[in-house]
Order: sequence, then C-alpha cells, then structure tokens
Amino acid sequence: MRSNSEHGIEHTQMLERLLCPPLSPPLSQKQYGTLRVALNTLIEALAPPKVKKEQDALKPKPQPLIRMDRRRADGPGAGDGRERWYIHPDDEVLVWNAIVLQGLFGAPKIAGMLIRDHSERQAYVDWAKQLFLERPSVAGLGLYRHELSLLLSSLVDSDLTQIKLPNPFVDAWPQMGLGPHKGSLLKTLSAQTAVLSVGDSMMTHYLNGELERAYLAANKVVTDSPLLLKYRDLIISEYQDAKEFDDLLDFLR
Repeated sequence: MRSNSEHGIEHTQMLERLLCPPLSPPLSQKQYGTLRVALNTLIEALAPPKVKKEQDALKPKPQPLIRMDRRRADGPGAGDGRERWYIHPDDEVLVWNAIVLQGLFGAPKIAGMLIRDHSERQAYVDWAKQLFLERPSVAGLGLYRHELSLLLSSLVDSDLTQIKLPNPFVDAWPQMGLGPHKGSLLKTLSAQTAVLSVGDSMMTHYLNGELERAYLAANKVVTDSPLLLKYRDLIISEYQDAKEFDDLLDFLR
C-alpha cells in the first residue's frame, strides 16, 4: 500500500483495503466509477473543507470527522500533478462505518450526523427496522437480514470511531448502482413507493434530495412518530423557504 508517514494513507489505497475483497482492485477501473464518485463525495463530507468560506462564520459547519491532508505534487517526476488526499490511519474504522451508513441512507450528511450524534441514532434505527426488516423479504434489496439486524443493534451505542459495523450487503455496494440498487437502499425503496407508507415515502424522497416530492408527501402525513413529525415540519419549512427564494428571484428578474 502506498502511504506517506508524514501525511497519512492515500485515500484510494485506504478504500481498496476496506472494500477489496469482495471487490477486485483497483477501484480506478471503469466499472467502479460510480462507486468512486460516491465515496469521494462521502470523504469530502467527512474531511476538513478545502477552502474556508466567508459565510462559514455566519453558518458554522460541524467539525470534521476525519483528519485529511490535501497535497499536490510538483517538480520533476511529480506525475500528473493531481491533488492527493491522505487520511490519518486511525480514522480507517470511521471511514468504513461511514461507507456502510451511506449505503443504507444515501446522504453523506446523514452518515455524518449518525456518527456524531448518539441521540439521533435510535430514531433512525427504529425507522430502518420498519423499512428493511419488517418486510416479507429483504432478498430483493440485496441484504443479509442477520447482518443488517446486527448492524442496527450495534449502531445505537457503538463508538463508530473504534468499532466496525457489519456489512449487510450481499454482493454489491449500493453506491455502485448495480443490481437492485440505485445508489442507496433508500433510493431502491423510493422506486417502490407503492409498498411504503406516506411517512416512509416522505422520508425516502427527502433523503434522496427530492424536496418537492417530499413536500407533497409531508402534507399528507398523520403520525405519532417523533422522527416523522420532525422531518414533516422540516420538509414543509425547507420547501416554503425555497419557494419564497425562487419567487424573490422571479420578482427581481
């Protein structure tokens, strides 16, 4: 494995060590392009920002979850001059857990939130059990039921910087977009909205970045679930704010 004792482990090498096997290295092969894009987006969400923006002072972002140096080689023999990312080796378990959570929930921000905030985990675990385990079969989702059950049980209280979550995916990471997967299990389920409740459809659309569809579902939600109530109000507020902003732009044109 290529590494640099000063900067850490090059991120592509860390990912190959985590994911291969069962995947065949290297991850740079064309068939892994979708996976690499998804994982790079995740790493960016976990790492310190590349450039501190002026608005960060007005809206502070969460502290980075991993230590990562960005280096661009120069001079003779520097190769293609592309930026390289070097991750601290002690963060390897956290990176693995973030990949697993991204496969389940899709959005890197949700993976980061669950790693940071223990208080949010139980609600997501309860919801995931309802979605993924309280179904006649999870075979069509490409899941191992036992490993998924272990994962959700471990997620509630585990230190995700130290303890690796089980891998519940049968033969492909959802981030690869292969087989039944569309990028995450939530994307797979959102394509099967006929079998979901209105509340579950609202959540899957929102976490997939489909704000308008989430808003339409939110207006129909009647529930006692604290998680669904929280997201119903958040979705309605976000949609109304976005619409007001669009209306303002239309007015100024």
